[in-house]
Amino acid sequence: MNENIITLTEENGILRFTMNAPSNNLMTADFFTAYEDTMAEAEKRAQSGGIKGMIISGSGRHFSTGADVEALAERSAGESCDGTGELPAGHIKQKHYFTFLRSLPFPVVSVVTGFCIGSGSEIAVNSHYRIIEKNARVGQPESTFGILPALGGVARTIDICGFQNAYELVMSGELIPADRAAETGWADIFTEKKQGMAEAEKLIGFIAGEGGFTPEKAGEFMQRYKNSKGA
Repeated sequence: MNENIITLTEENGILRFTMNAPSNNLMTADFFTAYEDTMAEAEKRAQSGGIKGMIISGSGRHFSTGADVEALAERSAGESCDGTGELPAGHIKQKHYFTFLRSLPFPVVSVVTGFCIGSGSEIAVNSHYRIIEKNARVGQPESTFGILPALGGVARTIDICGFQNAYELVMSGELIPADRAAETGWADIFTEKKQGMAEAEKLIGFIAGEGGFTPEKAGEFMQRYKNSKGA
């Protein structure tokens, strides 16, 4: 497995989780293994303290084009319930490393560029905040393959977009442009191209200066940040 599929670095108290996988961060079996291992390391660092925030991004043009459809079908068949009604352990572990993001004691910011779809979108929606750059496109096309998002994406999209917008996004499988993502509440901040990373750093710096971040107050901190900019 390529150890550079995902990298985790720290700079000035900010963790940088960067996806570097081939084919525009296509989520293959190797990707998911690297994702889980690297998120486990991020969880350890969170427990040790001293972290101001984490930024999740793709190293190239795209955030992520989502899960490889063939690999997803194979995994779904291999992880089907065995008649006990219990979810497979592999799925539970994988879902944990998506949904735990929103319980971390510091802000997690996804900087969305290019395509952010399927399981890639589930990473973003499970973050506390999403900063989306112009020309990005987001969506949950799983329904077009006869499945639904299974890594916390449905419930979280309802939380941030409201039921009607979430229903349309998930059930239509439509990819929506950046400006519409911001209008529906999917994205918290809309920026021009190549401005998302700087905006994420400013947001984390602002929250660190305010102090007392908790996941339950994520919305309050975002509103204070926007007010500070006169937005």
